[in-house]
Amino acid sequence: LGMDVSGIEITQGIVDQTTARMRNLGYQTDLRVGRNTSVPFDDQYFDYILACHCCYYCDESETFADNMQEYARVMKTGAYLVASVAARSSYIFDNAQPLEDGSFVIQSDPYGNRNGYRLQGFSDTVQLEAYLSRWFTNFSFGFADNNYYGISERVFWVVCQKN
Repeated sequence: LGMDVSGIEITQGIVDQTTARMRNLGYQTDLRVGRNTSVPFDDQYFDYILACHCCYYCDESETFADNMQEYARVMKTGAYLVASVAARSSYIFDNAQPLEDGSFVIQSDPYGNRNGYRLQGFSDTVQLEAYLSRWFTNFSFGFADNNYYGISERVFWVVCQKN
């Protein structure tokens, strides 16, 4: 498609491994260590951001709003965000502890990987659009209900443009 590929991951090891894999496939990438609230790219850098199963993770003392503010910072005006956002009905929120900011502390991850992590979840696309409209406009939504051997992962897909 003629696009440059950039991205962030949470450890240098993942960045190095992914860079090597992409190079072996013939692709040059610009991958860096970062977090949802600390994207190590300049202001208005991106025309597109794909956030697949990641933007709804909230670090300690940070919120989903902080994540979206940072995404908006690195996006050009009119740039597109394509993101999966956790549906409140997804398995990961079973027995989760709700917090005042709308996030949840995960307590019953059947895989045991995310217990203690904070994730943002949304009940419906109306709630999601209202939340994101501070930074984005021109919304389109989808929904996926993936059954992984009896575990129901549910996510909203959203495509929108930066204000």
